[in-house]
Amino acid sequence: MPRIRCSIRRFTRGRPFPFVTFFLRTPRISKVVDALIDTGSPFTVLSTNDIMSTRMPLKKMQKGETVSLAGFHFFNYPILNVTMLFRTENGEPCTVKLPKIGALIPTKINAKTLDNVKHIPSIIGNDFLEEQNTALYFNPSARIAYLEFE
Repeated sequence: MPRIRCSIRRFTRGRPFPFVTFFLRTPRISKVVDALIDTGSPFTVLSTNDIMSTRMPLKKMQKGETVSLAGFHFFNYPILNVTMLFRTENGEPCTVKLPKIGALIPTKINAKTLDNVKHIPSIIGNDFLEEQNTALYFNPSARIAYLEFE
């Protein structure tokens, strides 16, 4: 079973959270993404900041189901044909292909909103963990976290 090492960083209210880094590839995006692993989130999404760095047109992406996160409202815009490339703890590649991943696009796009949502990271949610048959081991006291694929 491959293991993907995660980093542990202080995030909300100074509490430690697990983050994982991967290379994201889609027909329109190629970039490194650093995502919070959130077992309380039902979905996996790319942050507004990660989408903005691709120069994709946010206004044209204001479609899809709406979701609320951290007191803000977003469209969960679907990005299709996704490949996520991870590195195992042994340095070997681990590839995950997904039919789609969501992108957090604010329902109101203006300078104030974009500034307010910039702290919201990309998220690996329960849908990813369940669909990929992946477990999260997280021991914040020992500063150990990893994803384990079956």
